[in-house]
Amino acid sequence: MAVVGAGRREVTAGSRSLQASGPAALRVLEWLARIGPAPVETIAVAFSWTDRRALQCVAQLVEDGWVRRQPMTRGEGSLLLVTPAGLDRVRAAVRSRSRPPSPTWWAHHVACAWTAAWLTVRGRALQGPAEVDVDESWRGELSWRDARGPHQVGHRPDLAWLPDGGGRVAVEVELARKTTPRLEAVLDVHAAWRIGGRTAGVIYVCGGQSVRERIVKLAAERGLSQERGGGLRAELLENVQRQAREARQAARARFDGRTG
Repeated sequence: MAVVGAGRREVTAGSRSLQASGPAALRVLEWLARIGPAPVETIAVAFSWTDRRALQCVAQLVEDGWVRRQPMTRGEGSLLLVTPAGLDRVRAAVRSRSRPPSPTWWAHHVACAWTAAWLTVRGRALQGPAEVDVDESWRGELSWRDARGPHQVGHRPDLAWLPDGGGRVAVEVELARKTTPRLEAVLDVHAAWRIGGRTAGVIYVCGGQSVRERIVKLAAERGLSQERGGGLRAELLENVQRQAREARQAARARFDGRTG
């Protein structure tokens, strides 16, 4: 192996020559492999970095062939996707190794990434979407009936928070309105998991106030409330983003104070 530069070595993956990124870039690669498609700002927030440092890190990962960019609608930037080579580098176990998300899922992936950054920058241990997707302990069964007849499908939360004291918490990202019967079925699963001790409750990250109010109302009918110990927390996505950015700012202020 030829030495290319400080902290970087040339390695071969298949027929492609890749660069072995430094420790910081590898931490980002591991985070992306766990979280899934994400915009670059969520990396800056999650790691309490400047935007410039996050962009430099991403450029390095793209150059090395471990991450690629998926442009979104003009003016909305790109999603960062870990390539199969990148997944191999961090030994990530995921179901889909290369299929890019369809445009209908872009907003959901962005919201999930922001939720993960919100947890990460505040020091909360978590399972990202890619980890939840392969963890069979998170599989639930939904059953409901509507005008089209009976339905029965599998369901997993989008992420999970793993508090230090135990009692894991499911995290659902709800941007659009589900039909009432389906949403009730999801809430029934979370209520049953909490009663059975499988979780300590569920956090909903909501795309708007009407979505949030509807979830709070239907959850209350199933014994889930936002009171202390009630098993439910419902946040607006815009507040999650604001709190995440504020946490990054506070972390950077503490760092600047130590090094000033």
